[in-house]
Amino acid sequence: MAAEEHAGHRKRLDEKAARLGFEFLEEHEQLEKLLFVAVPQGNTNPMAHKLLEQCGSLYGVLTADVEELMKVSGVGRRTAQFLHDLFPLLGCVERCMILEGKKRYPCLQTVEEMGDYVKTLFYGKLVETFFMISLNQHFQAFRVDKITEGNAEETPIYVKETVKLALRTSAKYVILAHNHPGGSLIPSRDDIVTTGALYRGMETVGITLLDHIIVAHGEFISLKQMDAF
Repeated sequence: MAAEEHAGHRKRLDEKAARLGFEFLEEHEQLEKLLFVAVPQGNTNPMAHKLLEQCGSLYGVLTADVEELMKVSGVGRRTAQFLHDLFPLLGCVERCMILEGKKRYPCLQTVEEMGDYVKTLFYGKLVETFFMISLNQHFQAFRVDKITEGNAEETPIYVKETVKLALRTSAKYVILAHNHPGGSLIPSRDDIVTTGALYRGMETVGITLLDHIIVAHGEFISLKQMDAF
């Protein structure tokens, strides 16, 4: 009897989502519906409410790490990993949309184009991560490399190794990007010093550093626009 009730509830929620659109469901209903995939049977409503209580919001759930999610009663590793993987997947989808509109290789010349593209690299990143985007002579991004990943506060950047990597990719231009998981867009002194060193290092091998973008909570700033290098 209980199984039939749960099946009926799932069907009603599916119908509501189809009628109104997923984005118009209540937050707990959105999470509940997502959990249908990881939890194929049973009532996911209590789990959705517990997760929201633990993490504060749907955004909090999707950006939490696996161990944090598993603190919620009934959430196993499989379910936690599924939820944890959703936010990075959104970044992949957004990059695919950009590539679709740019015939595979996006042209990144303006600050807006650079920022919109690199933001997608940091979906679900809970620690500071540093990327280098390689561009050809037409300013088309053809490769993304993760240079390093650190703790929640900082990550070391190795100038010589980064310049060598840019040479190996045959890049004409590069864009650097890293995130501030703490939420502040203000560049640190180390950010500025490292960017200057990388700019000079790239210049010695005939590669131009176009910009260094800092991302925090879906927003970005350009160190080039700030005259930081």
